[in-house]
Amino acid sequence: MRILLMAVCLVACSPAPPVEGPRTQSQAPTQHPAFDDIRGEWRLTEMNGRPAPSATDPDDAHHPITMTVGDFTFRAQSQCVAFWRLYDRQGDRLVVSEANPGAMCARGLSDWETEFSRSLSKATRAERVEETLRLTGPEARLVFEPAPPQPRIDITGRWRLQFFHGAAPPPGSGPVEITISDGRIGANACVFSGWRYRQEGPLLEITSDDGLVCERTLTPFEQRFGSFMDRVIRATLLPDGSLILDSAGEQVEFDRVG
Repeated sequence: MRILLMAVCLVACSPAPPVEGPRTQSQAPTQHPAFDDIRGEWRLTEMNGRPAPSATDPDDAHHPITMTVGDFTFRAQSQCVAFWRLYDRQGDRLVVSEANPGAMCARGLSDWETEFSRSLSKATRAERVEETLRLTGPEARLVFEPAPPQPRIDITGRWRLQFFHGAAPPPGSGPVEITISDGRIGANACVFSGWRYRQEGPLLEITSDDGLVCERTLTPFEQRFGSFMDRVIRATLLPDGSLILDSAGEQVEFDRVG
């Protein structure tokens, strides 16, 4: 009897098992809102609260400003003055850095163009509201409307060097050819491993390839050409079909082969 009473007491005095709450699904990871697609062709309509001119001023005080937005670049144009920037979207923040557009017109920048250049560099947010693009920041507010599209610059193909900064290649150097395709530039001379490139409009970002090269000494002209290719920043197609590549200080002209 005593054993039976002890067993009953143990059962009665034991703590009740914890009550499980309702099962819930694990919380989904935080989803960042998708970026607005800001790519396209745009025309400036407002800068820092003031309307942008739609016609050229005969005194060169202002010109209509258009801008092409690519995957990673802003490329704006005011008459012969170019404003190029690289951009990166980090969360909600827009990070803008300088990009060299190469040679421009001889005149200086107007006050309007200087303010636009400064405002473009200080933009920290980009948003597209219906058919309007807004680049804003603590010290910048630029508003754009859609503009007609620009023709695509297709530089792919096989090209032969004709002029290096205005001069023909030195006699006996042999033809220098490059082939551009699928994000890579290859050269016919085995001393060059080639280059990888990223293009938006006329803007090029060049990175030297790490491929194998033949074991011979580069000629002085090959050294100069290779150094130039490492620094190319712009590509232009002329009306006659020639290809112009520019670095910050030199220019090379190619003719298409085939």
